Amino acid sequence: MAKCPKCEKAVTYIKIQGMDAKAGFGASSWKALTYVCPSCDTILSVQIDPIAIKTDTVSELKRGR
Repeated sequence: MAKCPKCEKAVTYIKIQGMDAKAGFGASSWKALTYVCPSCDTILSVQIDPIAIKTDTVSELKRGR
């Protein structure tokens, strides 16, 4: 069983929360997902939201036609 590195409790499920991610070198931002320990709310991982990227890409392609 996986354990949280901070509280050391067993992680039997993960909380997924949305947030914005910004690059330090520009004004661009993207939708991101954080994977959070359900016991202590420590962020365990972050990634760019793949569904938001897909939706944005399709929208841009439709506008270009």
